[in-house]
Amino acid sequence: MNDAPVPADTLELPAGLTEIDAVRIADALAAARADSTRHVYALVWDQWARWCAARDIPALPGDPLALCAYLTERAEAGKATGTLDMACTAIRHVHRMTGAEDPVASETVRQVRRGLMRTYGAAPRRLARPLTVAEIRQILNSIDRTTPIGIRDAAMILLGYASAMRRAEIVALALADIEHKPAGLLLHIRQSKMDQEGHGQVVAVAHGQHATTDPVAALAAWRALRGETPGALFTRIWATTVSAEPLSGHVVARMLRARAVAAGLDGTRITAHSLRAGHATAAALAGVPLDRIAAQTRHKDLTVLVNRYIRPMEALTATSSKDLGL
Repeated sequence: MNDAPVPADTLELPAGLTEIDAVRIADALAAARADSTRHVYALVWDQWARWCAARDIPALPGDPLALCAYLTERAEAGKATGTLDMACTAIRHVHRMTGAEDPVASETVRQVRRGLMRTYGAAPRRLARPLTVAEIRQILNSIDRTTPIGIRDAAMILLGYASAMRRAEIVALALADIEHKPAGLLLHIRQSKMDQEGHGQVVAVAHGQHATTDPVAALAAWRALRGETPGALFTRIWATTVSAEPLSGHVVARMLRARAVAAGLDGTRITAHSLRAGHATAAALAGVPLDRIAAQTRHKDLTVLVNRYIRPMEALTATSSKDLGL
C-alpha cells in the first residue's frame, strides 16, 4: 500500500466529476498530512486490512464489532494501548476521508477501548534522556573531525543542540534555508510537526563561546567540504565521498547514539530528541526564562515544556533525599 491510505478509486464522486478530479482530490487530501504521518497511517491501515481479509470481512466500511475483535486480539497479544489508539486513529481517518461511517465512533468500540485501558493499562512513556553541555563536549572530543563523516556529524550534533530542532527538521534543511548574520545563523524551517500548513518558521543560532562547540563554525566546516551545490544541507557519505543524497531522521538518531557510546556514555534512551531535550534542560538550568526557551523550541503548549523538561530538572535539584545522609 502506498503512503496515502485514501486512494482515488475509493472516493464516491457525484455526477459530473471525473477520475481526474478524484485523483486531484486524493492528492490534496494526502498533502494535508506530513509524509511521516501518511506513512504510519498506511502501515497501520494495511495491518487492519490484512486482518479483515484473512476473515473475509470488509475493511472499508469496517464493522464496529470487527474492530472490537481486532483491538482485543491485539491487546491480548501484548500490543500497547498507544498502538491500539494509533490503529483507531488511522482507521477513523480513512473512513472519514472516504465518507464511510466511522466504526471508531461506535459506543461499543469506545467501551471496549476503555475496558482494555483498565485491563492492560498504559505503558509509561520512556522519554529521551537530555544531553548536558558537558556530555555534548565529551561526544565532540571523541569525534575525529579531520574526516568527512566526523565533520558532518559534529555539525549535525552542534546545530541540532543549539537550535533545539526536531530530527525531521534537521534533515529537511536545505542549503538555501541557511541565512548568515553577523550574530550567527537564521534557519528557515519550511514545515514542521507543529506547522503542518507550511507557513514556515525561523530559528536563530548564535556563535558559540568555545571553538570546539561553536555550531556556526562547525557548520561552516561542513559546508566547505560539502560544497555549495543546491540541495539537502546534510547528506550521506559513502566511504569518504560526500553524496547529494539527503539523510533520514533515523540516521541522526543512530549516529548520535553511536557517537555517545563511543565517547563512553550510556546509550540507553539517547535518541535524536536528546539534543532538543538537552537544549531545553540546559537552558533552564542556566536560568533562561521559560518564554525564551519556548520561543526557541517553538512549544505552543507550555505545559509540555514544563512537565517534560523543567519540573524533572527542578525535582532533582530540590529533592530532600540529598540531605538524608544516605
